[in-house]
Amino acid sequence: MDHPRALPTTDAMPGTYAAPVLPGEGLSDVSPTFGRLAIVDRKRQVLAYALPVLTALDGDVADAAAAASLHQVYRTVDLEKYVADRPAFIWSTPAMLAGHESVPPSQGGVGLLVHPTATRRADGAEQIIALSERGTPTVLVKFAGEPGQRALLPFVSHVMIDVADGTLDLGELVTVAHNAGVTVIAENVQGTLGPAKAWGLGVDFLMGSIYHHEKPTKVRSLDPGEIQCLEVVRLLSAPEVDTTRIAEVLSSDPEMTVRVLHLVNSVAIGLPQRVDSLHRAIIMLGPSKLTTLVMASLISSRIQQMDALWFLLARAAACRELAGDDAGYTVGLLSAFSEETGIPVSVLVEKSLVSEEVARALDSYEGHLGATLAAVVAHEHGDAAGVAATAWRPEQVAHAYLVALPWALETVRQLNLT
Repeated sequence: MDHPRALPTTDAMPGTYAAPVLPGEGLSDVSPTFGRLAIVDRKRQVLAYALPVLTALDGDVADAAAAASLHQVYRTVDLEKYVADRPAFIWSTPAMLAGHESVPPSQGGVGLLVHPTATRRADGAEQIIALSERGTPTVLVKFAGEPGQRALLPFVSHVMIDVADGTLDLGELVTVAHNAGVTVIAENVQGTLGPAKAWGLGVDFLMGSIYHHEKPTKVRSLDPGEIQCLEVVRLLSAPEVDTTRIAEVLSSDPEMTVRVLHLVNSVAIGLPQRVDSLHRAIIMLGPSKLTTLVMASLISSRIQQMDALWFLLARAAACRELAGDDAGYTVGLLSAFSEETGIPVSVLVEKSLVSEEVARALDSYEGHLGATLAAVVAHEHGDAAGVAATAWRPEQVAHAYLVALPWALETVRQLNLT
């Protein structure tokens, strides 16, 4: 089989854009709310992000009012806050397909997700062919082998196949797409066995959370350096932060001492004079930046360091935003770290000495913090039913996550990891 076609990397037009307009911030109650799903390869490296519109009916934004609201968001959104330098796939509208509305710029390039209803319209094929001629990557979503979809394969870059749809001949659909030279993305990858099933079909990429697609081959315990870092995380999350004790723990690790001093003296922090004292550096950085630095050191040897840390911090910040409690940050942080490293949450709970409330949230999603964590994790997987089961509204969780993503990205950039 030929190598899959590359994801979009078209040059972006320069421009300045504000944060996206969210529900309650200038648009009507039916304003689009975005999710974000990673598109990953077999090594779990993120190659692009899809930004589905959660309030659209299954991605169909043919309704004039919904399309108008979506256009307003696209005119004001800074996609790079949510995808960094990765390609972005966004939902198309009839006006965008017709070329009457421009595609928002982004450094890594932008592709259009095309709903099946668009291919059934009289002018659908003509519009997609025109987009191909203009060099705009297009993705046929929910590819099911319909005659209209098959006819358009020479003019699209990717198709998405719902691998949870038992009515489809999935293997045949993958073969049809590959024979046409089109890259296949598996969507709706469910359960622990879902990734293996999708890869077995021969798909090129999976769409979902980076933590959904590959589990560590074996459970491991913490090494001494990791125990030290978790002790710092515990101290930083305490009601009264003991900076003296934190300095004692960090000072035993020369590499961490250097990294803390480097960060506090970097341009990103912008202090007027150099800081040479580890204790003072800890005070100047504050708990949030220092926690980030510590967690970065824990995953610094991993290939997908930037995206892994970004996901880790985004989950933590989204839990904090949604719960309205700093304990939510700790819950999200340790949950994501467990998934990233394969270290069981029971081990993390034991070594970090967190509260019983945090422990129950991590172990069995109990209580307010547990429900918050469950909602955020479900949102990361694009699981609307999972979010609804927590009693949080999908737009609340999406809003919290959209607030968290730019903060987490900026924090990672301050560590010079991008």
